[in-house]
Amino acid sequence: MAEILLVEDEANARKILSLGLELQGHQVSSCASPGEADKQLQTRTFDVVLTDLRMEDRDAGLEVIDMARKQQPHARVLLLTAYASADTAVAAMKQGAFDYLTKPASGEELASAVERALFDAASDSVESRHSKRGMEPGSEQPSVAAAAGEMLIGESEPMQRVRDRLKRSANSDFTVLISGESGTGKELAARMVHVYSNRAKGVFIPVHCGAIPDGLFESELFGHCRGAFTGAEFDRAGLIESANGGTLFLDEVGELPLSVQVKLLRVLQDKRVRRVGADREHDVDARVIAATNRDLEAEVRRGNFREDLFFRLNVVPVHMPPLRQHKEDIPLLARAITRQYSEGRSRLTDDCLRKLVSLPFMGNVRELENLLQRMLALAETSDLDLKLLTEVYSGVHTGSEVSLDNMQEQEGDLDAWVAVIEQQLIDEALARTGGNITKAAKELGISFRSLRYRLKKTFPSNEKA
Repeated sequence: MAEILLVEDEANARKILSLGLELQGHQVSSCASPGEADKQLQTRTFDVVLTDLRMEDRDAGLEVIDMARKQQPHARVLLLTAYASADTAVAAMKQGAFDYLTKPASGEELASAVERALFDAASDSVESRHSKRGMEPGSEQPSVAAAAGEMLIGESEPMQRVRDRLKRSANSDFTVLISGESGTGKELAARMVHVYSNRAKGVFIPVHCGAIPDGLFESELFGHCRGAFTGAEFDRAGLIESANGGTLFLDEVGELPLSVQVKLLRVLQDKRVRRVGADREHDVDARVIAATNRDLEAEVRRGNFREDLFFRLNVVPVHMPPLRQHKEDIPLLARAITRQYSEGRSRLTDDCLRKLVSLPFMGNVRELENLLQRMLALAETSDLDLKLLTEVYSGVHTGSEVSLDNMQEQEGDLDAWVAVIEQQLIDEALARTGGNITKAAKELGISFRSLRYRLKKTFPSNEKA
């Protein structure tokens, strides 16, 4: 629940917006002018300020943004406008707005914008506390997307389910196991659990298990005593102890050696940790969230991962869907990433967005982010168009480039590549037949019903399906 100040001069719109926000569980104070908003900001504290742009026949919303920035800098300001343009967005962002919505905004759009604003404020609060006392051992600054509140953006059903499960899991201290392909946002999901939990005031320590050198796992995770081994010149707390009171995120937990898995299991069971070379244990109070791009159940069957540790980690399972399963979120993601990296100075054209939706993105959101960064670096104007995208895109293609080596380089799996090949063949058939599904099905050697099913499955937002 959030405290929201709504500034809207049209009475009917003010009433409808207030009701919608209240139904979402928020407390809403509404007013009709910047002058009234100024009085409210001086007497009450708000989490979010939602303001119309045009009031009293002028861009009065920009005045509200300035008031909120000066009086309540912690609050996130959302601009609501029927006059959206690139210039409006740039002016609003430069003046301190968090985001803007075009009128009439749907209930889902408004709920999503408020949620992102609240999450951004919570993330910023946690990070500012950390910076005041210095970076914690083993911790890292969050990605640009995380710091800007662009966490787990998506209006699709798969992403709504993921966010709902993550928020519900935050209410307890049970372990969470996040699975999914590389680049799907597993660390962002873990940060979301942390920020929504009662441990948000504590540290969030991410550990990439695949990046720890062989032989250093125990020392890094559990710590060591002076003289425990050559080079151990002083006592050192491990990453598990360093996360005391907060959250320890074990990324790619499937990379842990079996010998370390045994000790990690004991930590999870007993809430105690023994440093290398120590003769006693330390109490530890850290919530563990793990992530993997492997099939851990298959790894258990192969003997590469302990079954008891798997069950201990997999109390709350969360699967991050690959981007190809929620392609309708690509425009929203692409706009948010572009806005963040260009500070609102660049925009994606409609034809560019349509093409982005059709691309396979084997590397998921991370690949989309890298592609947009490359476009921004090479753009000669503020518009990121289809011509620029064609120049810089070098994705996965069918034909001679399909190989096991290429699949592994792209961090995909067999199912992902089969899906990409299927998508490209369907695209080609539809292009040849001018979008005629019946003729395209004949070209592909399948029934009309089969092609229609595949279009719905692969392209959820495809109007022809």
